[in-house]
Amino acid sequence: MRGVQRNGQPGQRDYRLAIYPNRIRLGLVILGALVFVLFGVFMCYQAVTAMSSAPLAGVFLALSALAIVFFGGCLIYGAVRLAKPKPVVVLDNEGLYDHASFTGVGFVAWREVSGAMADNDGTQRVLSVTLFDPSAVLDRTTGWRGFLVRGNARMMGTPVNISQNMVAMPISQLAAEIRLAAEKTTTWR
Repeated sequence: MRGVQRNGQPGQRDYRLAIYPNRIRLGLVILGALVFVLFGVFMCYQAVTAMSSAPLAGVFLALSALAIVFFGGCLIYGAVRLAKPKPVVVLDNEGLYDHASFTGVGFVAWREVSGAMADNDGTQRVLSVTLFDPSAVLDRTTGWRGFLVRGNARMMGTPVNISQNMVAMPISQLAAEIRLAAEKTTTWR
């Protein structure tokens, strides 16, 4: 399967751009998660065998159990994403659908989008979609996801952030497509 599927151009009635996960990077995430799960299992075994003689064995046991749970979740998430690929970002005439990560905000209408820019967040490229009213999008997210999205918005300045690691399209190209789609679809109606 290709990483990008396009129908039409922004502003045309049949416009839809679906961007799928980057399969190579997703495979590397799965491999890395598997390594950390196995390391956690090894550390658990070491902690259990040293429980009677080492005073900090309980701490290592707890940390290794947390590593197994966290990286096991990453492993399952990556495996499901790889086995049943669904678009992580979809653009159409209505708006943007962000499902690129657990902190994806879902649907954002074009009338809410004020711009998009590619940026660096430490070591990775990130697409930041700026909004006219970020609090409107934040109010739609609840629970753990809402907590994480709010933290992400505080760090990045906007709740809609898409990592280059998750998409099979260059972030700068996706940013240009979002800007064009937001402009064309809001003037088209």
